[in-house]
Amino acid sequence: MLIFLVACSTRSQPETPALTRPDADLVAAVQAIRAANAGEDSALQVNPLRDPAVEGFLADARQAEQQQQLDAAHAAIAKARELAPDAPDLLQYEAEIEFLRGKTVEAEKLAYDSFKKGPQVGTLCVQNWQTIVEARKIFNDPAYRAVAEAKRDQCKVKRPVRL
Repeated sequence: MLIFLVACSTRSQPETPALTRPDADLVAAVQAIRAANAGEDSALQVNPLRDPAVEGFLADARQAEQQQQLDAAHAAIAKARELAPDAPDLLQYEAEIEFLRGKTVEAEKLAYDSFKKGPQVGTLCVQNWQTIVEARKIFNDPAYRAVAEAKRDQCKVKRPVRL
């Protein structure tokens, strides 16, 4: 009989709001990831040609992120990745969204996968390794953080001097 009374007295949990405000440290980390290549004059910039539907889902993801609807942003980028599963820039963007969602382990894995499938030099490479640097800050792993910082710096390829 006691079990019945306890069951009757429980209230339903309120629904979670559609807006997700990420932790300020996570926002700062993603800002650092996106700014990591600012001011760099890399010799390599890769801009893929792809299905316009992918670009549409990517635009949806960016809009949802701006509105702090991180689950919707993740769903949109997942749809884009269904159409272009090995696109390194999409993997990196998903890593950034996962970082904002507090899923640091997944973000680091996605960034490394993006690195493996990407050009391994240039701006995307810098962002891949900066994502790993930011994850290692959270994991309090200074040894691997130093390795990731060195790898990030190796991505920066200067243009040859032309006469």
